Amino acid sequence: MPIFVLGLIGATAEAEMCTGEDTNRSSQIEQKITLLERLMEDSEPLRRAERSGNLEALESIEKARQALSGARSALDSGCISDASALSSEGLKLATAAFRKSAPESRQTRDNYEAAIQQATTFMLSLESQPEEMMGLSNEDVVGIERQIDRAKLLATDGAFEDATQLLMPVNDRLQRRLLQILDNKTLYYERNFATPADEYSYLKDTYDGYLLLLQSGEKTVPYSAKKRVDSLLEDASLLRAAAENSAQAQQWQAALLSMREAVKFSEQAIRAVGYAY
Repeated sequence: MPIFVLGLIGATAEAEMCTGEDTNRSSQIEQKITLLERLMEDSEPLRRAERSGNLEALESIEKARQALSGARSALDSGCISDASALSSEGLKLATAAFRKSAPESRQTRDNYEAAIQQATTFMLSLESQPEEMMGLSNEDVVGIERQIDRAKLLATDGAFEDATQLLMPVNDRLQRRLLQILDNKTLYYERNFATPADEYSYLKDTYDGYLLLLQSGEKTVPYSAKKRVDSLLEDASLLRAAAENSAQAQQWQAALLSMREAVKFSEQAIRAVGYAY
């Protein structure tokens, strides 16, 4: 009679077939073993657990693989009871490993959500700029959009960490370009706008770009500067609202004056946070 040991080094068995086994159960046990094989080969829960680096989870995965090997050998030898016990043990170990890595999975998903949100807002901000200031060719934009789409596809399959890794260079490039645009904001004084409405739209985009930069999380507001930054942003917000009211009434001179002041205050907030221009 073969002897199989659970949860240690796997299973060992003598060569002869088991006797007194209910062979009618073999199909049911085969299904359990096949399920365990799929989980242990290249499933997303397995990849997630392996990426987590959780030592207990990795140990459980190794024991589950040993149980799988023993279960397959037992079934091939006709030892149905041992195969059933080993496959059940393997599934139990795999489930435990996947649960141990679940907290890391939530954090990984949160990281992806933050990265994709940043990529989306950066792209919207850049696309709102005049074409000559974007600094990205059509090929660049297409390449970036494809990279973002690939990240979304990975996330759909649950590979949040891989998706985040794809977005990191994208966000870095978009943010650096946005910083360059904001750094060259004084160019709007040299631009010739066709109408006051065009200039107002440009100033509004600049103001929105500053706010986007502050919300990106690239820099944390120093405690010593928090009150000043909050005050500047509050003043800028009030001026932005006043400018919008004037713009809706087509009082462009008043709208432009208020919007320029809003941009000035938001730029001062940017500098207070630590962005250099």
